Amino acid sequence: AIGRGSFTTISILAGCPVAFKHVLVLQRAPELKAEVLCSFDAYLPYHFCNTKAFFSIPRPLAYYNPDVDPTFVSPICMPPGRSSTRTRLPLLCQLYFCKIIATSGRPNKFFNSANFPLDVARYTQVLSTVTSTTLPSVKKIATGMGEMLGRLHWWAGYDGHDIEFVMGGASFSGIEVYVINFNQLHSWLREKEDIKQLVDAFFINDPYYPRPRAIDPIYRHFRTGYINAYPQQSKEAVDIAEAFLLALEAEQAQR
Repeated sequence: AIGRGSFTTISILAGCPVAFKHVLVLQRAPELKAEVLCSFDAYLPYHFCNTKAFFSIPRPLAYYNPDVDPTFVSPICMPPGRSSTRTRLPLLCQLYFCKIIATSGRPNKFFNSANFPLDVARYTQVLSTVTSTTLPSVKKIATGMGEMLGRLHWWAGYDGHDIEFVMGGASFSGIEVYVINFNQLHSWLREKEDIKQLVDAFFINDPYYPRPRAIDPIYRHFRTGYINAYPQQSKEAVDIAEAFLLALEAEQAQR
């Protein structure tokens, strides 16, 4: 396993560049199927949000439920002749750019060596220890978070509820940043009357996003990425983007 949450476990097979998502409770399998169907649809996140984005969206390949016949599964989902040997790599790092992670105390049950949290301080420390340029800067990650959320909001028409921003392996080598978990997305009508729904989803996703404080330089990068994800030629679209960000900042000021 390379990651585990309250809903699913993510695992891989050695020598196979495909990840498998398993529900922890069989009764929740329909939720996973709905997520896959959502991703297969031509109007959903993978197709609209992945093109030239800083954060990548893993491509959904297939859904399989062994207790239901028939189900559908892609023949390339389980390549023949691959080893089933367990592996500990690649690791997933949660990009917690809002949270300050304590260095002591009782560990969270979801945190382990294969599902490791990185706040800004930890990530900066990692950057200081590597000599290559394979890791993106804090600025690029924050801007990329804003860009991806903006794409999900405007181009895909979803609120981004419960998505996760992570860093992990890119195929058999390299590092990549991803956005994952689309099983709790809700649609919105791209109108100012629905902005509260987006604000609620944003704060539910805490601690990934930088805190929406205008004086925070990391949040300003996020803000820029979000605004630029909207069609700049549309005043209506940009006005909605600005209204969302102002609503975020107002909500943060009250907390």
